[in-house]
Amino acid sequence: MIEYIIILFVSFITIMFLTQVLFFEISRKKMIEAHNLNWFLSLDRQFHYNRTGYMVFVCLVCYFISSPEKLFTVRWLIYFIVFLALGIIADVIVQYLTLLYGKKRCHKQITDSRLLKNELVEISQTMSEDIPYQESVSQYDDKDILNKYVDSSSHLAFLTVDGGNYVRDYNHFTEATFVVEPYGDIEKTKMKLSDLPVKVTKLTPVGQMPFKDQKIDVVMCMNSNYDKYEISRILKQGGYFLVHQNGTANYKEFLQMYMPFGMKGSWDAYSCAQTLEEIGMRIIEKFEDYGTIRFTSVQAIHSYFKKVSPDLADMNKYQAFYLNALKTIKENHFYEMTTHKFLVVAQKG
Repeated sequence: MIEYIIILFVSFITIMFLTQVLFFEISRKKMIEAHNLNWFLSLDRQFHYNRTGYMVFVCLVCYFISSPEKLFTVRWLIYFIVFLALGIIADVIVQYLTLLYGKKRCHKQITDSRLLKNELVEISQTMSEDIPYQESVSQYDDKDILNKYVDSSSHLAFLTVDGGNYVRDYNHFTEATFVVEPYGDIEKTKMKLSDLPVKVTKLTPVGQMPFKDQKIDVVMCMNSNYDKYEISRILKQGGYFLVHQNGTANYKEFLQMYMPFGMKGSWDAYSCAQTLEEIGMRIIEKFEDYGTIRFTSVQAIHSYFKKVSPDLADMNKYQAFYLNALKTIKENHFYEMTTHKFLVVAQKG
């Protein structure tokens, strides 16, 4: 009987370990394809077992299904304790062996990742601003296009999410120019634009645009979500709606790392125009721009994101991305990202 239990125990450990190795190899392949160096760093740790609760649940379910003993008797309880103890011991052994296997299998990747992380920490401590980077030439100028539809008497509304930066650089204000800040700190936006002839406002408590029906001649939406029915409501007949947004392929190298399964569908000039046509708006023109940004240092990447998307400049939060960028720069002398933006001009009929 003892020999049978030992054979069964060893067989159980062997099967579990081989299964874990299989899943480990699948994960390893995916992490290499995703350039996720953080995963390899996670293998560089001391062994700590923290699956006791999970194994209690698994063993309890299995024992309920397979035990021939009468439920909740003393004999049932004793056998369950033995079964549970063997299950936890087996799982501890398998988890430990799997970690050892992972460290041995990925020794080079772990070492390289550790060195890159140390270098990244040093870089983050000596970070400076305004490091140059190389952007491809834009296929259109959104401000020039906007100016085609605006005159001095226009009621112009900007819908932006950048705290007023876009409007700050605009120089063609009308007698009635509004800035709608849908999500950010409206007071900071007001302070930033206090010397400009604009009125800063926000969405109503129910999420509507803060204008009466058919009040606005031109709405410029700059990288913000919008309610197309609200836009149609506030536009005058013949008024123009300009949508300038990032498309699905924008920063795809970053997105593929944190969203490996991608997003359903695509968001581009064509799909945006289609949604506006569905509410009866007429598409006047549309522009699409697929470009690149080339960086020769991690400092340049940080400097770029600090300007265009401050959240992505957090090197601790997005360590996997910055580690991969650093590795690529060391290998190829540069790191390149895809940019994708589009602009659609629609007219209310």
